[in-house]
Amino acid sequence: MNQIEKQLDRIIVGLKRIESLKGVRFVREYGSHYSEIPVSGFLAVVSLKNTSQSKNYIGGYLSSVVKGDNYSADAEIRVYAPASENGNGLSEIVSEIFTGLKKADNEKLIANAKIAPIDFDADINAIFRVVSFHMSFYLCEEVL
Repeated sequence: MNQIEKQLDRIIVGLKRIESLKGVRFVREYGSHYSEIPVSGFLAVVSLKNTSQSKNYIGGYLSSVVKGDNYSADAEIRVYAPASENGNGLSEIVSEIFTGLKKADNEKLIANAKIAPIDFDADINAIFRVVSFHMSFYLCEEVL
């Protein structure tokens, strides 16, 4: 699912350009990054869920000229804040990410974005909220 990861990376790069998110560290969920325990600042953990790829045609019509693959995935950005600071500023950062998705999504791939309620992760002693959304796009080629 390399194409899905590339599209998600483009969205995250767009989010990082937002001035109010400069203090947020974005990392992959299963990357080889150093895991912060305890969390010392805002940490946004990006992950993909339920990815799929299917052979499809533009508009759903069978065509001998234009063929493509339909990529689909659910994504999450889990934003953590230190419990020692009572999650101060967490909702504001999550709100900036949520509204920033529209600016960061230049290719209009995102649908069904939503924010989960505040929760607590006892394993890393941090308060968090989850921004989740669905991505769907086609990569096409013209066959002559």
